[in-house]
Amino acid sequence: MSFTTMYTLPFELEQDIFENAANSDRRSALSLALVARRVRFWVEPTIYKCVALKYDSGESARVLEGFISALRTKPASFFARYVKTLLLSDIPACHVMEILAVCTGLTDLRVWPHTPSPVAHFVVTSSIRPTHLSFSAEHLAAHSRAPDFTLPFYQELTHLELHDTWGQLMTWAPNLSMLPQLTHLALVFGFPFSCGSIASYGISSILANCSKLKVCVLRCMLSEDELRFGQGAAIANSIVDPRVVVVPWRRSQARWAGGLWNENADLWNRAEVIVTTR
Repeated sequence: MSFTTMYTLPFELEQDIFENAANSDRRSALSLALVARRVRFWVEPTIYKCVALKYDSGESARVLEGFISALRTKPASFFARYVKTLLLSDIPACHVMEILAVCTGLTDLRVWPHTPSPVAHFVVTSSIRPTHLSFSAEHLAAHSRAPDFTLPFYQELTHLELHDTWGQLMTWAPNLSMLPQLTHLALVFGFPFSCGSIASYGISSILANCSKLKVCVLRCMLSEDELRFGQGAAIANSIVDPRVVVVPWRRSQARWAGGLWNENADLWNRAEVIVTTR
């Protein structure tokens, strides 16, 4: 299609073409935004729908700087309306709070790897109402207390991934039954799951008390030797519940990050396939 032909198309059809092209390939959306101001207006909702920011050098640093710059030039209502999935990796607390103060329409929030307690408190008392959350268990449980799962922040949560869960399971994991909509849970263990009975007790309590839970993913850090000798399968077999799926640490991390823009790589989707085929 030539440049001249585009200008003979009805305005609505031209808009549909660009929006469909952006939705089918997010990378092309970034290029399409440079075509013309009106095209940028059409495709920006696709570009900002799913945002991954990392505090690093090179390309990641430029992406973060560009997003912070946009925060300070676009109205807050733009981010509240269009940013739905947000991954923040190693972002300084000051930037995290600045970003989350305007991205209030989020449905999927992932903050990696650790979340300072002031940020965690800011998040759970905010107006954000996520359905998907990936967070540090340690900082949700401020001052060693169990998180207050009755807060409005948690009421629409269906998918929850908790990092550093080993020490919290015995004390407040049973409180997960207070999450009214929880159907998918992932627990990340920084130590081999087989080192003791604490995690096993906590998981048994969760499985018994979370009535709506359909999938429980255990992300376990296993050595190459443990993987080779089938330790992952042994862990799975030690819990007699068809909802439990064991995913070794390094593989699950790749799937989770890749799932941002690829549904086939999404950890939840893969776990659901395993559960439904049993």
